[in-house]
Amino acid sequence: MNNRLTALLVGGLTLLSSTGLLTGCSSDDATSSPHAATGSPSATPSEPSFNPCAGVDVAPVSQALGAQLEKETGTADNPRCALVPVKKGGPTFELSYLWFDQGLEAAWSTMQVPAGTVSRPTVPGADDARMVVNDSGSAYAVSAFLQNGKLIQTVNALALKPYDGPKVQKATAVLLRQLSAARADAS
Repeated sequence: MNNRLTALLVGGLTLLSSTGLLTGCSSDDATSSPHAATGSPSATPSEPSFNPCAGVDVAPVSQALGAQLEKETGTADNPRCALVPVKKGGPTFELSYLWFDQGLEAAWSTMQVPAGTVSRPTVPGADDARMVVNDSGSAYAVSAFLQNGKLIQTVNALALKPYDGPKVQKATAVLLRQLSAARADAS
């Protein structure tokens, strides 16, 4: 598996670690690139670079969550895609992506998925999707993976106590639908 895919998947699954904290990517060389951590990996020469936030409408996500979020896109030099709470202590969503020819199934089969509930949500327009939910009692974490063609996008959500887990999961599903629809519109 290539280093960028490893960084993306490890970053998403690290969120679900037993610490219950959003830890981002691990510290090995493959994951220390600023692009892997910021959610905008370097595009391969044949694939374009973009910001997943371009296809995100924060209003429906906030509505599903029942809490106001705002979008942070970073800068051209330091891109970022995150939905952060307007009210301190609310759930946070980080989005990232990479281009990978072998697809999510190939990547998934090589991962060691941490404890949690794994599902395969149906997302219109997507080739594949996975969602891993971990409720530790003090935190609720969701890592979702979405494949559209060669593109694999992730959504990592984290909510600390008090949280409404089903609403965090519903908001993540809204994001997956928006990300998939944006890719269909870009084709």
